[in-house]
Amino acid sequence: MFKFDWDETMVGYSLGVVGLLVAIVQGGLVRVILSKFGEKRTIFLGITLWGIGMFLFSFASSSWMMFAILVPYCLGGIAGPAIQGAISNQIPNNEQGELQGALTSLVSLTSIIGPLLMTNLFSYCSKVDSMFYFPGAPFMAGTILIIVSYFFSVKAIRNITK
Repeated sequence: MFKFDWDETMVGYSLGVVGLLVAIVQGGLVRVILSKFGEKRTIFLGITLWGIGMFLFSFASSSWMMFAILVPYCLGGIAGPAIQGAISNQIPNNEQGELQGALTSLVSLTSIIGPLLMTNLFSYCSKVDSMFYFPGAPFMAGTILIIVSYFFSVKAIRNITK
């Protein structure tokens, strides 16, 4: 809304496109890609697509770019189920509930910290008189976090055979 002067209608359209793309990815593409590439490659492909999407969002200069960038970003959603499957395969059946609870707790924690961090970063970096004017800063911060997660993933999933 800030950078492209979007109104509620444009926000609605963008959310609709996100919903459609996520439904396509989660509704069938994940299964196809997982069976074709395996867990390891799917994880790295998804993380890479998320990183590319975030990076491109940070420098988008026109509304249409936001819609185009949603494609690789939403395709990155293939990583989530692959990561969850890879982790789940490392845990005995009698500990699956604890694992899912821990994963849900992590998602909840990041759902609290992320908006606080990114909205404050946006607030600081979107003031014209700010020393560092860059409205795309939260997306760049997301890119950096994705790069860090990529390297943690490399170390963590070395033992996965698929």
